[in-house]
Amino acid sequence: YSNPSDYENTTNYLHTGQIFWTFSPVGLSTNGSAHVGSVYSSGRVCDNGVDYTRGVRPVVSLADGTLVTTDGDGTSTKPYVVK
Repeated sequence: YSNPSDYENTTNYLHTGQIFWTFSPVGLSTNGSAHVGSVYSSGRVCDNGVDYTRGVRPVVSLADGTLVTTDGDGTSTKPYVVK
C-alpha cells in the first residue's frame, strides 16, 4: 500500500463499522493458505488468510462504463439489472 488514505477510509461504501470478508479472492500465501478481501471496523481494506471467524458481505466490482438500471431498488423482488 502506498498511502494509508488509499486503504483506511471511513467514507467508502464498504465501511460499516464492523469487520467482514468481501468474498473477493486475493491470492495464496507461500504456505498455501487462501487470502480474500477483508474490511476492518476502522475502514481499512486489505487481504487476510481465511483462518478467522467473521461475517461475509459479498462485493461485486463492475468495470468502468457498465450500465446498471435505475428501475430496481436492489431487493430480491425488484433487483438492479446490470447490462
